[in-house]
This record gives sequence, structure tokens and C-alpha cells, in this order.
Amino acid sequence: MRMHGDEKLSPIDNIVELARKIIDECPSCTSKASEIVMWAYQVRELRPSRDEIEALVDSTCKAFLPEKQRALLIDGLRALVRFAE
Repeated sequence: MRMHGDEKLSPIDNIVELARKIIDECPSCTSKASEIVMWAYQVRELRPSRDEIEALVDSTCKAFLPEKQRALLIDGLRALVRFAE
């Protein structure tokens, strides 16, 4: 299922925006919607750094990857993490 929202915003920003709309439109839902905003910001903060991604790749498959493939895998994982932003 694809999320609907502003394609210029990241998925987390779209979640925050939706939660804010819920707060505006449903005052009795404010508490739950505020929790959603808090969780979205926590997800954003917990993204792994480049060093953490490199350590993960090296600890799981460094012996099996040539350096060029290792670099491509790390760059691909970093792009995936940025997309989750």
C-alpha cells in the first residue's frame, strides 16, 4: 500500500503532517496524534550513521565482497536510510 501525501516530503514528514491534521480536526485525538509525532521524530533520530552501516556490512559479509561491491552496498544502504527519512 502506498502512502498518499506530498511527494516532496519524506515519509516521516508526511506522517507528522497527517498527525498535525488529526490534531486540528479531532481535538479528542490530540494525545494519540502527538504520540505519533513523537515516534516519527524518534525514528528519524535513530537512523544509523555511515560508520554504523560500514560496521554492519563488514561484520556480516566483508570476506565475501570485493571492495567495489562493498562500497556499492554501503552507498545503497545509505540511500535507503535517507529515503526512510
